Amino acid sequence: MPRHNKQIKHIVTSLQTACLSKRHFDNEQSALKAADDQILMNISLNLRVYKCDYCTGWHLTRNTK
Repeated sequence: MPRHNKQIKHIVTSLQTACLSKRHFDNEQSALKAADDQILMNISLNLRVYKCDYCTGWHLTRNTK
């Protein structure tokens, strides 16, 4: 008898959904440049860049972890 494989349902977590709504940068240098540009517009802004585990791109955050 042929084997019937069940379809795997892909569940998108809230973190992955949040990742889709953020600006995506291909490398750390372009993310750092964007952070510097934002800080120049608003001196009191505190930004850092981080590598995303979901999209393997780079994002900006105000979180200082």
